[in-house]
Amino acid sequence: MKNFTRLISILTISIIISFFALSTPVPNTEDEDVFNTKFAIEYIAEIAKEPHSVFDEDAHEDVRLYLKDKLEEFLGAENVTEMDYDRSLVELYSEDSDELTYDIHNLLGVIPGKSDTAILLIGHYDSRGHIGRTGELGNSLGAADDGYAIALMLEVARLYGGKDLENTIYILMTDAEETGLYGAQMAALEGFVDNVGFVINIEARGVQGPVYMFETSTGNEKIIDFYKNAELPVSYSLATAVYTVMPNSTDFTKFLAQDKNGVNFAVLNGLYYYHTPLDNFTNINQSSIEHYGVQIMPLVEEFALNEQYSDVNYFDAEGDQVFFTFLPNVFIAYNELTGTIVHVLSLVSLLGLAVVLIKKKEVQILKIGKSKALIIGSLVVAAILGRIVGGFIAFISKVPYELTYVRTNYGDLPALLTLLFIAVGLGYLYKKYMIEYKKEVLIAGGFINILLALLTGIVLSGASFLFLVPGLSAIIVIALEAFCKTALVKKIVYGFVYAVNIILIIPIIFSLYLALTIGGLLALGAILVFYLALLIPLTFLQID
Repeated sequence: MKNFTRLISILTISIIISFFALSTPVPNTEDEDVFNTKFAIEYIAEIAKEPHSVFDEDAHEDVRLYLKDKLEEFLGAENVTEMDYDRSLVELYSEDSDELTYDIHNLLGVIPGKSDTAILLIGHYDSRGHIGRTGELGNSLGAADDGYAIALMLEVARLYGGKDLENTIYILMTDAEETGLYGAQMAALEGFVDNVGFVINIEARGVQGPVYMFETSTGNEKIIDFYKNAELPVSYSLATAVYTVMPNSTDFTKFLAQDKNGVNFAVLNGLYYYHTPLDNFTNINQSSIEHYGVQIMPLVEEFALNEQYSDVNYFDAEGDQVFFTFLPNVFIAYNELTGTIVHVLSLVSLLGLAVVLIKKKEVQILKIGKSKALIIGSLVVAAILGRIVGGFIAFISKVPYELTYVRTNYGDLPALLTLLFIAVGLGYLYKKYMIEYKKEVLIAGGFINILLALLTGIVLSGASFLFLVPGLSAIIVIALEAFCKTALVKKIVYGFVYAVNIILIIPIIFSLYLALTIGGLLALGAILVFYLALLIPLTFLQID
């Protein structure tokens, strides 16, 4: 009973701690010398008075003129350029434009530095004015998408306009993002882009929650080192892999096509508000707006004031990093080579431990095989169950089912209940049929996770940490079971391992759910099983 109470305490505390990784800061509304949320929401209030898509001509023009006036106020009229493109010209460069019924009007603000090399901030000022994917209502007021971006860029202009900088800052407010990225398409062809050393695109696919750095350019080794300057960073290297299969693109896409280095930010929570009239001023979240500021402003500051970035090719690199947020301001990153070495050493270590335990007759090969079968069978069942539930919710919501996008407001509770059912069900199966197989299950689960870490490290390195952490944890537990006789040491280490895995996986599953919606429940159920292969036997080891 004492051990059970201790386990429940560890579990509860770990779950509570896990959500701190996705915490957002208290808004700054007092200090005017740094990013100020009070000013940001004042900008948004003006922008989001009414829908201002390219089809809402008068409101669209009112927003454009307001932004032009604010940029000129902060930067001086000589540093603000109206970039106008006739619709016929846009059609020449955009294959999917068909026949446009409107011209494109971008705004470019420049804060000159000693070096022409620049950091480019991008956000679009048009709102969603037409129905897109199923479930989107159009007529958005653009408070979050992309008012959050515009507000941040105006704060950059306010804080850095007229300052003595080492490197230049470009502020690009694009038009017609919602209808085809046309403003970005044309801007990416302009001569000033040759001076851009780093791009920060700012988006929103919701209205609240943490701001994710969800996409990088390829060869991100130096980019991730640069991103470490952000406060309260929230990012996972598997996000880029997920984003590549999403039915979305952003203005960032057009600059990636020009081989520019950079990152992409967005809030994801609140999909129900996205591209609907609910994306309005009353539904903005000040803490999320502040989170944009505390992540992005330090990056702007670092680039603008540090001479080393005056080399326009500074961020060029061949390799990528594997990275993830563990706790607030605890951002872990390592390069692909380090990951590969750890994967190989982990596999060798696990196989070595298995051989030792087999020779000592503490585990049996047949039981390891049965354990692998249980885990693989559970993966299949969890995936099928996730697919059924996701498909059913899509059906009753009368929207198409997609693995990466189901537009519904009814998915949260079914997703949570499905994942809990998978966890409880697998725990029941283990207790009923595998309770004597603790070490074998740990070996089998560790082997599957490390093998996947090794394979993903080769073909999709950003996802490898997802399997490496439970795999390494299994090795630690197996080694202690094999060689440690001190109960207190085992309890302490097992509790620590248990907490680390829970603190890591809960925010990841939550974040992936926000990104994929209930359509991704198939994948989320499978990911949960990989961790349960460690956590369930470890649970019973701690109770014993």
